[in-house]
Amino acid sequence: MRRFRTATHWGVYEVDVDHDEVVDVHSINEDPVPSKAMYALKEAASHSSRIDQPYVRRGWLENPDTRERAKRGEEEFIPVSWEEAFELASAEIRRVVDSLGNTSIFGGSYGWASAGRFHHAQSQLHRFLNLIGGCTRARDTYSTAAAQVILPHVVASWQEMELAQTSWTEIAENTEFFLAFGGLPLRNTQMAYGGITEHQSTGGLERALANGVEFVGVSPQKSDMPEFINAEWISVRPGTDTALMLG
Repeated sequence: MRRFRTATHWGVYEVDVDHDEVVDVHSINEDPVPSKAMYALKEAASHSSRIDQPYVRRGWLENPDTRERAKRGEEEFIPVSWEEAFELASAEIRRVVDSLGNTSIFGGSYGWASAGRFHHAQSQLHRFLNLIGGCTRARDTYSTAAAQVILPHVVASWQEMELAQTSWTEIAENTEFFLAFGGLPLRNTQMAYGGITEHQSTGGLERALANGVEFVGVSPQKSDMPEFINAEWISVRPGTDTALMLG
């Protein structure tokens, strides 16, 4: 049995591997509050729901002209080789570009994929599509679009907020009043795009609380603030927090 370290969006872990199978997962000593999501690693690579090779819907494969569109969602998928999958995908991309143009291709498929910016799925997709003339992209993201639009009117641009975040040490040492819109659920601090090594939020909140910081959470759910910080809860109707900020 061999032990490796692996990086994920929700932490760095040591993985025990025996005959190419993950048999156990351990947190690292450098992480004070490791995420329990690590336990998913044990069966993720071999789970029955994992797609093990390319598949194509039967109607699309057997009738490429009509695609048997009415059967989408109910037909079985047929396994094909990677070579065949590459040929099918490249031919379809060329057909769409030749008949409808590059603007008809939506470069979506948004997702974090593996930890690290190189494996950012959408960036890789855009790089690929740029080689054949580009595509239509989305504006903002499915995740932070609302913040990107409203924050410049309330605090500062999203880029400034993201790249110049206040550290937990600065909060604990210099803050008197901490106001959290949407609360501060610790479940949201378990992961970060590009990966995370040391989960600091619980310790940072504890230090701030010990220094007398007062916490207020604005959220429809009281549970969006950690119970141990005894925060004041201001309940708002879902969807009205932006109006409250502007007010």
